[in-house]
Amino acid sequence: MIVEGHLVKKPSIDFDQKSCNLCGECAAICPLNALIMKIDGDSISTIVKNDAFPKLIKEINIGPEKCDSTCELICQKECPTEAIKVTSKISENGKKSEICEIEIDKSKCIYCNRCEFVCPFGVLHVKTPFQGKVDLNKALCPEDCVVCTDICPTRAIRLENGKPVVYPNFCIFCSACQKVCPKEAICVSRDWIFHDNIESAAWLTALEKLTSFKTLRKELSIKATKRRKTAVQKRKTKKITLDVQKSSTKAEEFLRILSEYRK
Repeated sequence: MIVEGHLVKKPSIDFDQKSCNLCGECAAICPLNALIMKIDGDSISTIVKNDAFPKLIKEINIGPEKCDSTCELICQKECPTEAIKVTSKISENGKKSEICEIEIDKSKCIYCNRCEFVCPFGVLHVKTPFQGKVDLNKALCPEDCVVCTDICPTRAIRLENGKPVVYPNFCIFCSACQKVCPKEAICVSRDWIFHDNIESAAWLTALEKLTSFKTLRKELSIKATKRRKTAVQKRKTKKITLDVQKSSTKAEEFLRILSEYRK
């Protein structure tokens, strides 16, 4: 719901339980961890478990030995989902003297890259699963409208001089801004999704919907190239094995003849 350019109520998600077949695609692909599939009380993604859908490549790595308390725990402060918890020692004067531990709640982390960007010591490194672009036509933006900044879960859109500005480093390409914009001033597109290797028609169908036919064609081309390389390597290995076997046979024959000659 939009009132005077502000989002006063966020859009909600609803689904028809009678139509749902519990495939788990929505939970597996959601960039915000907003959907959780449970079977008998346990969180599980049946479509990933059955190799019909890939596991997305998303990681956050920490090098705690680089931590310095002078940063004032900026990674924890800047995290939009409060997924980071930093434990530190307090000196006698009441100041933080040493970082003891950095904990990441993976159920909350949306891999927006903000912590890596703000950390002055290069402690955190984030691998986000989605790659794409955001096109913003400021000419279409209504005066005093801040709906896109209100909805953005990573604060990747900010107002500057009364107009929204997109910071792509923090965008997770959830398309929430595009969905709520009353003037269709924002267009979000995904160019690539990083995932583990999988051969599945269900995934290829989903990939085209999530990205484009161009991306689907690119992925199929990469897979075909890998298969050709594997096939060539197997043929080379087989040829080498046969050549070795032939060489061994010839060597044995030579030794037999030499042995008979020496007699």
